[in-house]
Amino acid sequence: MRRFFIHPDTEIHDEIILSEQETHHICNVLRLQPGTLLQLLDGNGNIHDAEIISLGRQARLRILSSIHVERDTTPLRVCQSILKAQKMELLIQKCTELGVTEFTPFHSERCQFKKTEFTKISQKYPRWQRIIEEACKQCNNPIMMRLTPLLSFEEMLDQQNSTVQKILFWEEEEPENSLHATTLQKNGAGLQLVFGPEGGFPATEVARARKRHFLTLSLGPRILKAETANIAAVSIIQHLLENM
Repeated sequence: MRRFFIHPDTEIHDEIILSEQETHHICNVLRLQPGTLLQLLDGNGNIHDAEIISLGRQARLRILSSIHVERDTTPLRVCQSILKAQKMELLIQKCTELGVTEFTPFHSERCQFKKTEFTKISQKYPRWQRIIEEACKQCNNPIMMRLTPLLSFEEMLDQQNSTVQKILFWEEEEPENSLHATTLQKNGAGLQLVFGPEGGFPATEVARARKRHFLTLSLGPRILKAETANIAAVSIIQHLLENM
């Protein structure tokens, strides 16, 4: 069944009107017809089964039924040092699919970007947001991952309060300090997971994170590419948290 987004503040009655953007997609891309059944997502966990009544500049739909899906008990916030374009897009897509609550890009010492290029990152946000929306539609994920503004390394370290369990993954960490040997916090405060750039974190940044009470962990003996480490760790942690 095709899925479309509506604004979270949309008042749900027996009938509603879709936005021009979604109507354009229905009419000109998918070429759906009146009588077609579809689902509406608001990004906050509400799913509405609906039927197209009429098409025009804005589609008119009849609401057939509605359900609400609760958020995960333990929220997962991912902080990723900026990677090259396609890698960031891949991670934003996969973190959405895996049910990550919040995704924070940040810049660190070994990012493969010059400082003058960081201003261009904001131009990528509309595309990244579309990737999140499309991933939600394709995977029937009714809760949209929140994309936060680009932060510096220091801002990222101070982003969450002291009740959040903070973990930074570092390929040079001792093998015994692994994810497998760690007890994860399962409560409403949740976890903050930090992943480095292609070149990894230098020891100086790791030391600064430890001073902010970050636990530094290894993912085991294998050296993984930056994007692989992120997807692997998030998948394992979501499984351990019983979020998947």
